[in-house]
Amino acid sequence: MKLLTRVIVILIIILGWPSFCYARDDTISWTPEELAFMEEHPVIRLGVDPKFVPFEFFDKDGTYQGITSDYLEIISEKTGLEMVVTPGLTWTEAYEKALHGEVDMLPAVSKTPAREHYFLFSEPYYYFKRVIVVRDSTQGISSLEDLFGQTVAVQKNSSHHSYLADYPQLNLSLYDSVEAALTAVADGSETAFVGNLATTNYLINSTGLTNLKYVAFEAEKQQGLYFAVRNDWPVLIGIIDKTLATITPEERIAINSKWVGADVEPDYGPVYQVVMMVSGVIILIWLVSIYWILRLRREIDTRKKIQCDLEIARQEAEAANTIKSSFLARMSHEIRTPLNAITGMAYLVKKTQVTLTQKMYLDRITQSANTMLSIINDILDFSKIEAGKIELERVSFNLDQVIQDVINIVSYKIEEQRIGFKLTKDPKIPNCYFGDAKRIEQILLNLINNATKFTNTGEVSLDIRLVARESNYYHLAFTVRDTGIGMTDEQIKNLFEPFAQGDASINRRFGGTGLGLSIVKSLVDMMKGEIQVYSTAGEGSTFIVELSLEKDQQSEQEYQQQVSSLYFNDIKTLVLEKTGSNMNIIDSYLGAFGMHCELTTSSVSAINMLELENGKFTEPFDLLILDYDTPSGGGFKFVEMIQENKKILKNPKVIMLLPMMREDLFDQLDTQGVDIGIGKPIIPSVLYNGILEIFRTKAIVANQEFKQETINKDILDNNYGILVVEDNKTNQLIAKSLLEPVGFQVWLGNDGQEGIDLFKAHCSDIDLILMDLHMPVLNGYEAAEQIRTLSADIPIVAMTADVIEGVKEKCESCGIHHYISKPFDPELFVETISKIISVETAIQKESKHPGSDQNNETADVIAVLDREEGLCYMGNNQALYQEVLAAYFTENQDVVEKLARAIENGCYQEAAQMVHKVKSSSGSIGARKLFEVAKVLQKALETGDEKEIASLHPAFSEAMKQLLTTIKND
Repeated sequence: MKLLTRVIVILIIILGWPSFCYARDDTISWTPEELAFMEEHPVIRLGVDPKFVPFEFFDKDGTYQGITSDYLEIISEKTGLEMVVTPGLTWTEAYEKALHGEVDMLPAVSKTPAREHYFLFSEPYYYFKRVIVVRDSTQGISSLEDLFGQTVAVQKNSSHHSYLADYPQLNLSLYDSVEAALTAVADGSETAFVGNLATTNYLINSTGLTNLKYVAFEAEKQQGLYFAVRNDWPVLIGIIDKTLATITPEERIAINSKWVGADVEPDYGPVYQVVMMVSGVIILIWLVSIYWILRLRREIDTRKKIQCDLEIARQEAEAANTIKSSFLARMSHEIRTPLNAITGMAYLVKKTQVTLTQKMYLDRITQSANTMLSIINDILDFSKIEAGKIELERVSFNLDQVIQDVINIVSYKIEEQRIGFKLTKDPKIPNCYFGDAKRIEQILLNLINNATKFTNTGEVSLDIRLVARESNYYHLAFTVRDTGIGMTDEQIKNLFEPFAQGDASINRRFGGTGLGLSIVKSLVDMMKGEIQVYSTAGEGSTFIVELSLEKDQQSEQEYQQQVSSLYFNDIKTLVLEKTGSNMNIIDSYLGAFGMHCELTTSSVSAINMLELENGKFTEPFDLLILDYDTPSGGGFKFVEMIQENKKILKNPKVIMLLPMMREDLFDQLDTQGVDIGIGKPIIPSVLYNGILEIFRTKAIVANQEFKQETINKDILDNNYGILVVEDNKTNQLIAKSLLEPVGFQVWLGNDGQEGIDLFKAHCSDIDLILMDLHMPVLNGYEAAEQIRTLSADIPIVAMTADVIEGVKEKCESCGIHHYISKPFDPELFVETISKIISVETAIQKESKHPGSDQNNETADVIAVLDREEGLCYMGNNQALYQEVLAAYFTENQDVVEKLARAIENGCYQEAAQMVHKVKSSSGSIGARKLFEVAKVLQKALETGDEKEIASLHPAFSEAMKQLLTTIKND
């Protein structure tokens, strides 16, 4: 019977039943002060961490448990002191109360220098090791240094918090509990957690976070666990230390074995042997079973709570992302709308009687607005890059035009800094490529703007060279150099981090968001390119971007045909330029045009070469390329000297190279006898087109002015009507001022409801609707849906400042199938509206009169091949246009069959490439019907929309056959 009683007592102790109160152990030699203290303070208030497992925590029933609890029980037994836990506190609250003396002791803390200011510490009674916890898929983290620059989760006010605070290279994410921090690492919200091995091991096994692993660091260091007592009670520290000294190693091992080790159960062997001798074995098994059932239920409840918390976190993240997208959309709309007014009004002023200098000032206003737009785009691009939603275009573009656009934007800043700018481009590399021209422009703008910002003296240069060639792909190196402040190795390491700048003073001295280079790096990576940085502090920096670009064979061939047909080798040229490097650049460009030239840096030498009687040249020069700064008296004075020199029998045509930002000189060109002025730095295509203009060769020139005659004649003949639904009065004025002069009749609606009412009243006269998306009363989406119930055919064009992902898709779902983004280019705006009306009208005529031969013939002429439009694209060069048509006919003979095979085999990306190529070339020759069909078919192929593909493929094939037949019968 006595044996059974002992067994039951053992079980009660194991299962955590309430402990008994004990008298003071008089075998310990207490001092009078210690005895007096224990009499005066019989109750010690404790502040505990409710989730510091396995050291201290509350179980499901609210009982205080853990390693520390067992040590406290021994201390109570040996001292007679009652240890009372202050209930209902988090660890942060308990710590704060301890700082203010509202609790007497923190029983499970580590010692830090900061804490020693507020507490007295006992001898350590337990040791643990500090570890890093990461997801099991995370690689490359073996020490604390590998986490520099990243965010690390840690429990607030813990010793690990104090430890990590000494590392400014780490960004700390503070949590109220270890369990919450570990859950954040497990679900990917955090990269890593730093804590002690015992706690993390216990929590990982008890909560089922199976996708985590430990990384040991500072293996030789062990962290101690202490009792921390208010600093005005030193006597209590002596009492605790004396009590701890009486605890035997066997007792310490028993406590440790009880709580540490996720899969280790207590050794019940001796107990079982005793129970085998008595009839109480059934009671033992029953009690153990109940214990494990309760523990299992607790684990299940914990896992359910974790899953619930994860679901709540996911919903909160989605809600936050929605709010972020909504904010970006609204911000974009609110800023882009006034920008549209700035660019629109500047364009309208340019159409009035202004001087050339005023026109250039207006151009600068437009460029400044575009610069502001680029800042908005930086923020939006960074957001898209973060979300992985940014997409690259693949369209044909002219590299020289990209360079020209970049220089137009950066020239003001370069002139403001009073530094030089040099451009060199290998004239032998092709000029026409497929790719995303806007993103390449964005990369170069960021790099050159950055170089300019940090350069006070010297120059910035852009050099474009061919690195290698593989078939039709050209590997180009864009090198941006500056003579600015340079960077240290440490600054270069963080150069491409978002919002990071060289040091704290950079933002104060130079400004900027710190996003530019981060976006550059992301864009270069997306283009599968490389970026390299070389810099020396105080001497300057060099950025080299290598991109692989596919040559646009057809466009490049057309360009070369133009060059070869102009007989530039008959134009005898003299170049007067004082800088040897620029002279060599001009020589290389002219050589690429097939021209031969004479070079000189002396104005006296140039005069002698132009004087036929004394010179050695038997034929006069046709062209003089003159740098304005080279002659001592200025370029205009030199030209005047030539014109007055009677020894010169034939005055050459003159191209004058003008300094950057000297717009005032352009107004003087005509009166000074200069044929054309070209701003420096010299761009090959600009120089080429300048020569074309002087010698009146029929070709397309860069930056040609918008001509009203490019608008289809049927626009003027039919007096088409346009309904503009827009709540912004300035934008209404701009749209009306742009559309009415080219022959459109315009109605204005202030909101969606007014737009619907106006359409009902004038539906027979309105041929197209321009619809803003954000308006009062009814927004653009709602208005479009109601208009679609009145007419399924009327083209509706979204005119909005929204650039957020999903806007176009939402437009399509509401019946809006065309899209113009604000701020828009005025000329492109009018041209786009004209083309939409022409195409839509032709399709409607064809669908309304399918049986009429006459109407079919008209529709075929309009929709299949618009020769007049194609000729415009060829500079009205009839011979060139016929050559291009013949090449198009030959190249596309088997497109219909190849496309059918690709679609049949499910090779949609290959098919999309075929359609894209046809779309590009079809638009260039005026085949608008095929162009429009190809545009929507390409999108369907890229998204794999089989229903749309099945619907559009026959229309594409039929349009291609009709086009080839039309070209053949021409």
